[in-house]
Amino acid sequence: MTTQPRTEKGQQTQAKLLATALECFATDGYKASSMRAIASNAGVSLSHAYYYFKSKEEIVAQLLLNLRREQYDLCAGMLAEGNTLEANIRAVLDTGVEALAPYHDFGPAFLRLMLARDMGNDEISGIELEIWEKVVSGSRPLPPLGIRRDLPKFLLLVSRQIFSAWAFDQSPQQRRSRLLMKNMAPVAAKFAVLCRLPVVRSLFEDVLALMDPGPAGIAEVSLADPSPLRRPKAS
Repeated sequence: MTTQPRTEKGQQTQAKLLATALECFATDGYKASSMRAIASNAGVSLSHAYYYFKSKEEIVAQLLLNLRREQYDLCAGMLAEGNTLEANIRAVLDTGVEALAPYHDFGPAFLRLMLARDMGNDEISGIELEIWEKVVSGSRPLPPLGIRRDLPKFLLLVSRQIFSAWAFDQSPQQRRSRLLMKNMAPVAAKFAVLCRLPVVRSLFEDVLALMDPGPAGIAEVSLADPSPLRRPKAS
């Protein structure tokens, strides 16, 4: 991930570079926006810009990290202990859309970061997993003991599958993928309850293994070039 500034001035410079980069992406597109142009528009030297962000990809990674932190804060007051599993799943999906919706055009690049384990995205994944751990631990009744440990990871992987649909959804206001999110919460909750049955628990383990192929499998994933990134200008 990016270099974390130790001083307030450094934090301000990094924030300025991030904001300037987003303006450049919105105006000129991702591919045409060079690090030199971003640094120039931000009023800093190119070497200074590279100190905070080694590439445009790191800028996008920092944006996604900031949005996941925002989602975490949004979830804080919604994942109260005693909610049903369905309610907690729905809360996470809704806050995820709320945080990410203004940057829908960055969806393919965000997805690439999530899947590419060589992009230094451990902190992003850690925040996501912690959110899903809160979903499971705070649900009442608690999910079956046999799947409780692995359920947060399962829900994380399912949510990323849904996110991939959202990232490429061109329907108005991403209506199709939002409907998918709405329907996914009760299905996942019912599936968790059914995992009390040994045969369904075995199916859960098989599905989890298929969804998480490990570092080798994920490293081979090749997504479309995220070059046409363009965030709509504010009206």
